[in-house]
Amino acid sequence: MQKRNLTKEKIIQVSFSLADEIGLNQLTFQKIAEKLNIKYPSLYNHFNNMDSLKIEMTIYLLNELNQKLMQNLIGKSGDEAIKEYAKIYKEFAFENTTAYRLFMSIPSTENPELFNLAKGTNRIIRQILEFYIKDEVRLVHKSRTLRSLLHGFVSLYSFGYFHNNKVTLDESFESMIDDFISSLSKK
Repeated sequence: MQKRNLTKEKIIQVSFSLADEIGLNQLTFQKIAEKLNIKYPSLYNHFNNMDSLKIEMTIYLLNELNQKLMQNLIGKSGDEAIKEYAKIYKEFAFENTTAYRLFMSIPSTENPELFNLAKGTNRIIRQILEFYIKDEVRLVHKSRTLRSLLHGFVSLYSFGYFHNNKVTLDESFESMIDDFISSLSKK
């Protein structure tokens, strides 16, 4: 790859692809450079170190997730919006398993851009839930509940749980979201 064609986005995309192949913990500048057919010091023109690359990868991922959520939630509210949010979140996490693990391992409070993106994801949930809830404290509780349900489901699945031939993964997921929706009408 010629140096002038090397961009942050290209490095991030190749890093995700390589991490899927070899594992996130095995990712190094040397291996990324090899995949890009460049010398590894060139990567330092874009990132200070592996930690800064991983933060940028997480920012990239959260940007993609937030954009996808906003695009697919236009014109939806109530139950339909919650179900769509949950479906998009689950599918995004399943399609980007390595990236999702990275996303969960980087504390959002250490980087202002990442923190703002995480707040943006939470703001989307809050806007959906405001259809049902006006009380701020209850809104915080239900927002945390939904985020925990989704993350827990995705995490347990990614670690190999949920093996039952009598009940499909989608049936369990829909049941969980339906239970959450019905909890919104209870005080």
